[in-house]
Amino acid sequence: MRRLITGIATGALALGLTAGPALAGQCPLLIKQINDATSNRLDASAAQAKALAAEAQMLHEEAVKTKQAAKHAESVAKAQEAAKAIGLTLKMK
Repeated sequence: MRRLITGIATGALALGLTAGPALAGQCPLLIKQINDATSNRLDASAAQAKALAAEAQMLHEEAVKTKQAAKHAESVAKAQEAAKAIGLTLKMK
């Protein structure tokens, strides 16, 4: 039983260490896609997407400062929400 718990904890730690850097590089790419897609749009959904992309950018910057992978995940989720608002399919790394 102890081996199982140790194995699960080790796996979770490894996943956390690898997911953080992967998400860190993902945020700016997703935000750029949203900004590019909304640059010439003035409709309400584009305004909403721009605001959500700005929130994603702030979360990304906070994640970089504090080195928290969870903030990168929040930034990616916010970018996905922005993309959904304008019907954009994001291209992930």
